[in-house]
Amino acid sequence: MGRCPGKVRRASAGWRGVERFPLAGRPQADHGRAGWLRMGMRKSHVENTVGPWARQKLDALERYLEAYHRVMQKQRFKLVYIDAFAGAGWSRVRSQNADDPSLDLPIDDEQARAEEEFIAGSPVRALETGRGFDHYFFFDADERRTAQLEQLKREYPGKKIQIKTGDANEGVQKLAAHFDKRPFGRGVAFLDPYGPHLHWKTVEALAATRKVDVIVNFPLAMAINRLIKRDGEIRENWIAILDACFGAHEWHALVYETEDDLFGAETVRKSEAGAERLLGLYHERLRQAFGHSVTCSHNLLG
Repeated sequence: MGRCPGKVRRASAGWRGVERFPLAGRPQADHGRAGWLRMGMRKSHVENTVGPWARQKLDALERYLEAYHRVMQKQRFKLVYIDAFAGAGWSRVRSQNADDPSLDLPIDDEQARAEEEFIAGSPVRALETGRGFDHYFFFDADERRTAQLEQLKREYPGKKIQIKTGDANEGVQKLAAHFDKRPFGRGVAFLDPYGPHLHWKTVEALAATRKVDVIVNFPLAMAINRLIKRDGEIRENWIAILDACFGAHEWHALVYETEDDLFGAETVRKSEAGAERLLGLYHERLRQAFGHSVTCSHNLLG
């Protein structure tokens, strides 16, 4: 594991300081700024929440960045890190109980606050891992999140950080188009959309640089599959979103099957193998764009 904390807990009511504890199992000297548990987090961090599965995803990113820096440590390239859906830097982890409305546990607000858990998001992990990058670009559509990201400039005054509010697709595509004109040699892009908001043109633009490692958290179950209705009646704007996500309308033929009902009328239904086919389609498109096979690990595509 790297240096970023896996857990942060809020202090008791009325306490406003920051108390730090070394992570279990490590010598105290091995901890950097983010190698501590932080307590007394700000209200805006409390409002920026992620599911309990986010830890696995972020730990995987951190391991990848550590390996990337080991490979690049003797190279003279200027390195850039791109985070297209960066979030607020720190996030509160929703408990599994909170995600299950069938559970009605007798926990009061004070106890819930005391047990809240926070994790460092992808921007903080990128800033803390390895030798670091020469330039950081953080994008997010929510101005409240980017306001929190602005605080990272003060926390890491030696880092070159640029933060943009707005459509990440537009911003990343512009950045990729000028990659050769900037003093960048190589880079990593982490594309972790909140829903089906990552456009294929964005992935394609990064692939065209031939200099950026791209990690995609493909939101198949949590977003894309939910837009694809069983009866085939999909809203026009949802179809446009899916077309932009896959870069073509090919997905439609993969998820729907036709059959005759008892009266001989043709009906459309969602295929049970639809999700697997969509993942295969995206995987193949990545292979074609980057010129090599892409290894799938759960819903994280590298």
